[in-house]
Amino acid sequence: MTTGSSLGFWLRWSWSDLRSRWVAVVVIALVLAIGTGVYAGLGSTATWRRLSNDASFGQLGMHDLRVTLSPGTFVDEATLLELMSTLDGASRIEAAAERLVVDSQVDTGGDTSVLVPARLVGMAFDERQAVDTVWIRDGRAPSTDGEAVLEAKFADDRDLPDQGSLAVGSGPTVQYTGLGIAPEDFFYEGPEGTIFAEGELAILYLPLATAQNLADRPGAINDLVLTLAEGADRDEIQAQLRSAVGVSGLGATVSTRDDNDAVRVLYEDIDNDQRFWNALSALVLGAAALAAFNLVNRVVEAQRREIGIGMALGVPRKQLAIRPLLIGMQVAVLGTLAGIGVGLLIGNAFGNLLESFLPLPDHRQPFQFGVYAQAAALGLLVPIVASALPVWRALRVEPIEAIRTGHLTAKSSRLTDWTGKLRLPGSTMTQMPLRNVLRNPRRTTLTALGVAAAITALVGVLGMLDSFNRTLDEGSAEFTKGDRDRVVVQLDTFYPAGSDVVSAIADAPTISATDTGLRLPATALATPSDDELDLLLEFVDFEQAAWTPTIIDGPPLASGPGVVVAQKAADDLGTAVGETVTLRHPIRTGPLSFALAESEFTVVGIHANPIRTFAFLDLGAADDFGLGGVVNLVQAYPSAEGSATDVQRAVFGLPGVASSQPVSRISEAIDKALDQFLSFFIVTALAVLTLAVLISFNATRITVEERQREHATMRAFGFPLRSVLGVVIKEGVVVGVVATVLGVAGGAFFLRWMLSSLATTTLPDVGIDLYLSPTTLAIAAAVGIAAVAIAPLFLIRRLRRMNLPDTLRVME
Repeated sequence: MTTGSSLGFWLRWSWSDLRSRWVAVVVIALVLAIGTGVYAGLGSTATWRRLSNDASFGQLGMHDLRVTLSPGTFVDEATLLELMSTLDGASRIEAAAERLVVDSQVDTGGDTSVLVPARLVGMAFDERQAVDTVWIRDGRAPSTDGEAVLEAKFADDRDLPDQGSLAVGSGPTVQYTGLGIAPEDFFYEGPEGTIFAEGELAILYLPLATAQNLADRPGAINDLVLTLAEGADRDEIQAQLRSAVGVSGLGATVSTRDDNDAVRVLYEDIDNDQRFWNALSALVLGAAALAAFNLVNRVVEAQRREIGIGMALGVPRKQLAIRPLLIGMQVAVLGTLAGIGVGLLIGNAFGNLLESFLPLPDHRQPFQFGVYAQAAALGLLVPIVASALPVWRALRVEPIEAIRTGHLTAKSSRLTDWTGKLRLPGSTMTQMPLRNVLRNPRRTTLTALGVAAAITALVGVLGMLDSFNRTLDEGSAEFTKGDRDRVVVQLDTFYPAGSDVVSAIADAPTISATDTGLRLPATALATPSDDELDLLLEFVDFEQAAWTPTIIDGPPLASGPGVVVAQKAADDLGTAVGETVTLRHPIRTGPLSFALAESEFTVVGIHANPIRTFAFLDLGAADDFGLGGVVNLVQAYPSAEGSATDVQRAVFGLPGVASSQPVSRISEAIDKALDQFLSFFIVTALAVLTLAVLISFNATRITVEERQREHATMRAFGFPLRSVLGVVIKEGVVVGVVATVLGVAGGAFFLRWMLSSLATTTLPDVGIDLYLSPTTLAIAAAVGIAAVAIAPLFLIRRLRRMNLPDTLRVME
């Protein structure tokens, strides 16, 4: 036989095998494709985020340096530009622009009117503004004075239209002609006292003259942003700017691009997040690879008898190995090609999620061939190795041993010897499923492990959703306990508890009751210093306040010294109830002066909030901080006819009020902060669910093919089709139960590892406890037991049309 005809012969034979086993081959290829697709999709997110960040900051000319005058300081236009031109490194400055940035407030008007703090940014909207330009996402840029662009994230959060009007301060109404965002505002901190910023600060980008008129600062600016030429020494020019500003007598800060919150937040978490997604995608890929290995191995194992017959007829063993190996190659090629499609599909879903979370003008999501190649290499290798092993085993034995089929193939073991002596209740047909499972433990183990691998991935992903959702529910319940309309009013400084500022809030007509308190920043010290925690200390009257933290560990709250911390904070600090923790905190040393002090506090309780940032002390402990009798926080409760919005309106214009935030908004903000992870989990869960169902179905289908001679024998002896199906279904249930138990245990182990290691770096401030909901366990059982048991019903037509003489034939 010539080389060409030999190749054609094997290709035709391979095509014949593919047609006869196309369902098994295609399903196994899809299993590999889902594994590689999820790996490629999740594994690409870090590169996509970095590319998108770089492109977006570059497109909008994000500043390299920024000069911000001290609060209340303004200079005439061109003053800062002239100051900049005197620098020795002025020639290395590529572009610069002056701005006016002032605080205000806006009222959105309409039926869903909200009153919130605002930031007015006066700037140019032409070629003069080459630094920190505004990306117009919807609508258009201002064309005349009196128009503005509203920051897009605020508009999205408050469900505002693309164009509309806003009342600015006590001045005129401003028409906003579009929604947009400047690069420095891709992420920003909210007003003082707000815990989450989104939706709590309205940023308006206006022509410089319009901002000057609204702020009643004609011809004034207080901000300068600039970009440097490539290769310029940023630190040197920053030092020159600081020196020049100091000589001029102006009070100002000179910050760099890296000091901006948007740059810091958008870049710093990329690598930590990617480690988390890599572990999740590796689990899915590993489950797919293990299942594919098992399924291919069993498909090729079914050809063992044909290999034995070939050896008996004198066919060279090398040629006998080609045909089954071609099956592995078919699966490898189809799985790799399908993996590109699945990878693009899943990658597109993940890319759309990134676009919804990151408000960037330029999202870049190129297909990451390097990431895909890593998964595809495993996808190519697994089917070939899986097909080679049973061929190698079959070729090593005598032909008569390879020809043996059914129960004759299984070697005796202590398990089969023991079960052979075991007297089981019921008829032979009742005992047959269990004995089938036990007489070939190797095949049973491989089948159970293949299905268990899919269930492990399924439980791991769904368990993440369960754990995150439960954390969200616990946080929301703690924040909104008692009254969802409670409003946290932050004062601009410290006031006596009986002062006119506090009394004005309590006397507001829409407020029925108030509780006063304090809120201070603090740091919990630890060794090493990298493990120190930033805390928000809140002083609450544990005995009189309407809202107090829920205690999940420790005695009931009582007045006196001691701090209540979150379980996550206690774990990270290595402390517990009754032990001490050292806090670095501000202490008042004079009417307007503060110093930092370090004090030891006994941990008197663990509160229910999963966020470790929050810590509580009794209001009576304020004396130890030099703050006895003063407050900077008011908890306001609306009247029976009022709402949280009414309370906000009532306190907004009062003197001394810095901000107000309903506790329900805090709860909603936490939900949105974790939505990114939940959405990725949902997409991954759908892929894994499909993977698990395919594996379960194919495992049962292969079992039916392996036992077709036994089924033909039962039919030949007169057993009805339903009896044959009953044996197959019961056998599937037994294997499914074992697979489900193994899969749930494996998924719980993986989930615990993810939450205890990777989640602590990805979401370090949130304590997420392992939780598997009844729904997840039911889905695992449905996939592991029900799907395996139901799968034979799809093969009824094949069993009914089985040719008994051909199936029972000993020789081909």
